[in-house]
Amino acid sequence: MAKLRGLTILFAAVLMAVLYSAPSEAQIFGRKNDDSAVRLNELEERMRNLTGQIEQLSYQMREIQDQLRRMQEDNEYRFEQLEGGAGGGNRPAPGKRSDLGQPQGIDQNQGLAPGPKTLGTLGGGGDAEWSASGGYSTDEQQPAPLGNGPIDLSQLAGGGGLDGVPGIGQDEGTARAGDQIAGLTSSTGDPREDYNRAYSQAVNGDYVSAEEGFQSFLQLYPQDRLAPSAQYWLGESLLAQRKFREAADAFLKTYTEHPGGDKSADSLLKLGVSLQGLGERDAACATFSELQTKYPNAAPAVLEQARDERRRAKCS
Repeated sequence: MAKLRGLTILFAAVLMAVLYSAPSEAQIFGRKNDDSAVRLNELEERMRNLTGQIEQLSYQMREIQDQLRRMQEDNEYRFEQLEGGAGGGNRPAPGKRSDLGQPQGIDQNQGLAPGPKTLGTLGGGGDAEWSASGGYSTDEQQPAPLGNGPIDLSQLAGGGGLDGVPGIGQDEGTARAGDQIAGLTSSTGDPREDYNRAYSQAVNGDYVSAEEGFQSFLQLYPQDRLAPSAQYWLGESLLAQRKFREAADAFLKTYTEHPGGDKSADSLLKLGVSLQGLGERDAACATFSELQTKYPNAAPAVLEQARDERRRAKCS
């Protein structure tokens, strides 16, 4: 009996020990679960911080890439100027690139906006900034009178003309004017010298002399490697004088006669500006759309001005 009573007491003691230890173990497990939740929250917070840092670094990388691109364009200008030799002495130095926005009006007594680029620079970048930054404006001028309706530009990419606009795509009058101008402009006999002189006149605001110089260049050196750039800047000189028909014809020739050239995207942009000056809003909008579709990787300045011109023309 004494032995049985001892076993009973021992069993009761063990049972009480188990019952008292259970809450303690539950508390331990509960603390472990709480610690895991805290650590998980800390990991999530660190992940959010890392994501924010990565986004910030990506933004800084894009800024650095833009700066490098601008430095490269500036260096290309300087190399082109050095390669030009003595003939490039009259070229302006590159200035700070201005933001594209509302163009300023014409001032024949002042030079053009800072930042003109040497013609022939790859990618077409920079030439559009000449007018976009203050060379001339097409916002407030009265559109030239028209004889026909909107133009169909569906054949533009395939070399089609703009015969639907009076005076555009008709070469006889332009050729006769070119013959007369060629006789008025003296030539040095050196294509680069003649080109640099006309270019210097253009960037210094002497658009009439520049028009004559580029017309003469194209008459004398139609096969020269600078002919596409001369054709393009002839259009710029005409557009600066608000000779929209002649300018549209010059830009169309640059685009169709020199497909895939450095001035293709710029020529489409200025063709659209010229058409807008003529009051051909639908044709201008179609031209801007052609530019954005066919040259999505054109210079940022060209694409940005195309978007601005589309908004200004209220294109759909």
